[in-house]
Amino acid sequence: MSNTISGILFDVGGVLVRMNGVPSMAKLLDIKPDHEELHALWLTSPSVVAHETGKITAEEFAIGVVADLNLPVSADDFLKNFCDWPEDLLPGALQLLEDVPSGFQLAALSNTSEVHWDKILTFGLGEHFEQTYLSHLIGHLKPSYEAYQMAIEGMCLAASEILFLDDGARNIEAAKKLGMRAHLVKSPKEARLVLEEYMVLRENTTPNNNI
Repeated sequence: MSNTISGILFDVGGVLVRMNGVPSMAKLLDIKPDHEELHALWLTSPSVVAHETGKITAEEFAIGVVADLNLPVSADDFLKNFCDWPEDLLPGALQLLEDVPSGFQLAALSNTSEVHWDKILTFGLGEHFEQTYLSHLIGHLKPSYEAYQMAIEGMCLAASEILFLDDGARNIEAAKKLGMRAHLVKSPKEARLVLEEYMVLRENTTPNNNI
């Protein structure tokens, strides 16, 4: 595939970072741990939307989401569990980012919260991105048009020059509608295959799954 890509835009949770949100919520709701269904249900909560767009505190969010989704736990217990959803880096995450040549812009577009991002920063990801477009700071959630547009404008690239990698089907479809090259991936290994397809990665780079 010809290399017409100038920027790589990563989702973080589920692509580079192992998240425990889906199994945690499935257990609380006593439902099947289906990513797409739980993500859609998650965003039906006004408290989730308010928190992940930076409008309410974590404490207000916990009280609200327990009520919104009728969760069988106290707000305090839910918040403690929620803070631990980002578990660690997925195997190969840092090496994947390091293997992208410096000529490509690296950015992140993530639906997240302050408490989650603060923990993710301890994993060492932040220094690898030139720009980060985080929902709790930009005030918009994927798959809204505004979230993608802020990333496109911030990267100063045409949408067609951006390769977007995300683990949510709705997010991928929204990005494609705006003209991005968008692919569904659920690990650094899957992301690496896409980057290789677009001839982005340096030659002769091999993944070390211990990184």
